[in-house]
Amino acid sequence: MKISTGILLLDKRLGGGIPAGSMVCVYANPVSMPEVFLYQFASGGISYYFTTSRLPKFIKEDMESLGIEVEHVEFVDVFSRYYISESGGFIIEDQYRDRDIFDFIDSELSRIDMKNAVIIFDNLSFFMNLNVPMGLKEWLVNKIYITAKNLEGVAYCYLIKGSHTKQLENMVINISDVVFDIDSEKAGDRLVNRLGIPKMRKMKPIDETFRYYISDGVQIDTSKDIA
Repeated sequence: MKISTGILLLDKRLGGGIPAGSMVCVYANPVSMPEVFLYQFASGGISYYFTTSRLPKFIKEDMESLGIEVEHVEFVDVFSRYYISESGGFIIEDQYRDRDIFDFIDSELSRIDMKNAVIIFDNLSFFMNLNVPMGLKEWLVNKIYITAKNLEGVAYCYLIKGSHTKQLENMVINISDVVFDIDSEKAGDRLVNRLGIPKMRKMKPIDETFRYYISDGVQIDTSKDIA
């Protein structure tokens, strides 16, 4: 079974979507607007969207502005849990919150029981940068991996390029079933966005890259990359 990415032409190239039970590392340069990919992924079915760097209402507004339906998306507000106190102010320093947020994620992942669910971590880098032992970070990545397998769903984890040691990046990429490599490159006086999929378990890896642009979501450049 495969689960739609929410991007029609990408699904076509992948033979219907991502294999059920996959953890996907969205390894991306933030300049290339990878969050729009995450929005599209969330549109593929019942979705649980974990937010770390912005409030859910702002992400919801962005999705709606692109014409993406949000009725079937449940937002898990990690941002407020970590940064906002009960009185509504920002938490400046709390030596316990880095560990506590992992307990919160454990609880939230454990309560998901919807088969074929789509799980979005926007972003995984938030957790990888917290001041906790490496073993706890490895536990989280494995928890996400096992959850995707048990639900026969797909978990997309956005890892920000240039934010981590090679050791940590390799740990996430090694566990992941699929890697989406998203970046921007200069072509003359223009920036060109490209998507590569160098790793995909249960399927033959794709050795080509796809140009894309953002307009009402992610649009694959069919004229150059898909016949």
